[in-house]
Amino acid sequence: MKGKRMLAAAKLIGTAFIECFLPQFCILCEERIPSGEKLCSRCLGLLRPEPIRFCPLCRFEGETEGEGEEGSSVCRDESHGFVAGRAAVRAGTAILGVVHRFKYSGERDLAPLLARLILDSNIIDEDFRDHQLMCPVPLFRTRLRERGFNQSAEIAKRLEIHSGVPLIADLLSKVKPTAEQAKLAAGSRRRNLLGSFVVTRAGVVSGKSIVLVDDVVTTGSTVAACAEALKSSGVSKVLVVSVAA
Repeated sequence: MKGKRMLAAAKLIGTAFIECFLPQFCILCEERIPSGEKLCSRCLGLLRPEPIRFCPLCRFEGETEGEGEEGSSVCRDESHGFVAGRAAVRAGTAILGVVHRFKYSGERDLAPLLARLILDSNIIDEDFRDHQLMCPVPLFRTRLRERGFNQSAEIAKRLEIHSGVPLIADLLSKVKPTAEQAKLAAGSRRRNLLGSFVVTRAGVVSGKSIVLVDDVVTTGSTVAACAEALKSSGVSKVLVVSVAA
């Protein structure tokens, strides 16, 4: 008992030391925050889940998460019926700031926070769990080497734990380098990605429904190219899930 009290006291002293001499600051507004946190309470409040349904192929959106049949595309184009999209929050300054730190500053430990937004938005429902496999949007090998991790895969790992949908991290492969999508005009993004993605295990996916995980969907060009590659390999249905859109 005495040993446990001493250990607890040592932890308190250690935390006090860190907060005093190694203060931590909010990654968005730089306000001082408790040790172990990433965001201050005000910035965290800006990331309130606001679930969105959208068509990944043309970015047509439903007004609310409750519109339409569960798991169905909200798109009015019947040829897009094989794919649907769901995001936890609407893209805005706060969430894009967090994602930027995650991707470009190597802050891999932000993955749990971003996955939690998806979980708190109730995207992991019965329809999600009905899908047979999950995969992330891949990175080209040089980009993966530079970054050290695939941000979409880091989020997907946590969704697999909570959903039970098996993750195959290398199900899709990006086979050619492309210019950064964020630096291109909307009309150039699809052309930039032509022929970029291939399915590595076509025999595994044929006839199956797949959850495709991305961090942020903007124009939808990247997830659309991935979804089309999956469809060409015989996938019956694709659900795109992202943190923001």
